[in-house]
Amino acid sequence: MFPSRLQGITRLHFFLQLVGVVALVWIVFPLVNWLRFAGGLTSVHYFEATVVLVCASILELLTRPPETRHLSGLSKHQLSGVTHRQMLFALVSIFGTMVMLKDDSLSRVFLSVFFLLYFFWIAWTNRFGYRMLHRFLYRNESKGLSRALLVGSRSAVSRFHASPASLKPPGTDILGFVAVEPDGGGAGAMTLQLSLPQVGVIENLHSICEETKARALLLLGMTDRRDLIKPLADISSELGLRTMWLDDVNSHFGARSQAFHAENYSVVTQLREPLEDPVNRALKRMLDLAGALFGVVVILPPMMCFVHLLQRYQSPGPLFYRQERSGRNGETFKMFKFRSMVIAKEGEEFKQATEHDPRIFKGGSLIRKLSIDELPQLINVLRGEMSLVGPRPHPLPLDSRLVTESRVYRLRHLAKPGITGLAQSRGWRGETRQADQVRNRIRLDLFYIQNWSIGFDLRIMFETVWQVIRPPKSAR
Repeated sequence: MFPSRLQGITRLHFFLQLVGVVALVWIVFPLVNWLRFAGGLTSVHYFEATVVLVCASILELLTRPPETRHLSGLSKHQLSGVTHRQMLFALVSIFGTMVMLKDDSLSRVFLSVFFLLYFFWIAWTNRFGYRMLHRFLYRNESKGLSRALLVGSRSAVSRFHASPASLKPPGTDILGFVAVEPDGGGAGAMTLQLSLPQVGVIENLHSICEETKARALLLLGMTDRRDLIKPLADISSELGLRTMWLDDVNSHFGARSQAFHAENYSVVTQLREPLEDPVNRALKRMLDLAGALFGVVVILPPMMCFVHLLQRYQSPGPLFYRQERSGRNGETFKMFKFRSMVIAKEGEEFKQATEHDPRIFKGGSLIRKLSIDELPQLINVLRGEMSLVGPRPHPLPLDSRLVTESRVYRLRHLAKPGITGLAQSRGWRGETRQADQVRNRIRLDLFYIQNWSIGFDLRIMFETVWQVIRPPKSAR
């Protein structure tokens, strides 16, 4: 029942989104054609664009990670990620087709107006439309609303009922809960959060179901009470009740755990990793290549001349500085930087840069403050060793030190390192002297790894530009 309902709501929601997209094309096109071009546009090109958009939407849904395919229970951030993903597929499909076919027949005015309205339509239907559709389909018993009872421990019921409404099984009206522990004060004696009443105890379940006319049982956290599973299944069969077993995975494995099914097994991971999706990884790589190619061709050459002049008059020596850093899965690579310090003596031990560090020449302070010294890492991005956005790679000696200061530090190595990262975009740059500096950087890096989206990358890059324009005191 419940999986079928989720699947059905997802399909209907997608169909309505698609109808809206097609309607947008054929509302915007006539208006633009009439108001801007006096009827001079040809409709056949816009019919082709409609077909491309429909195909892109279907491809996006088919390749979407299973945990976000059903919008029920997703956080605002996850819904935002789905919206950005749909927007990206639409943009790439239209502009990619235009580039490959060398076709500029679509009006720029049309494209601007359409994609603005498209974004608002997709965002609204994901955020509000899905829930409105849910409420409309199951608004009363004649429309499929099932009277349900929760069965489980008081603590499990409390956690479940305190969760967002979007996590409740679709089409259920929860009447109350039946406790599996002995009742301490009679049925109804205990009221949990949000006034969910206790209607009895497990021993009286059969009569309770008949009295309340329940049509569904939701069994919570019954993994430690396997002796109850068969009796509960028998009661459900006898009374013709739908039964659903629910388990609070987070209570066992932590708040960021993720569950999915493989054959007869439920598989739980303790870390969400959107970038393990090959499609997401390909999208991120495309963004990296586009940004790095632009930077290497347009930005890097004049910066090389500028830095070379500074070095020539203040600290003659090589233009670049290469140092071993830890990359994805802990593999080492040579990271490029513009040299901002005097040339180190042979055999000199690693020492992290500090405020007023005498090794940094005068011009070096400027390029470090403005993050110009990081630009050569665009070469590392092209070589596939780094990304534009990701956890910042540290020198190997600093890596070894930080591992001893944080038990979760090595989780940063699950993602490809970046030229900038969430921590840097929030001002956490420079020397790591205090424990809270280490904790905050690691916390932000892990948040990024678990919540990645293309939109998140673009936001971090924008915030990083602002950090460059107004660098924090820690930048040196």
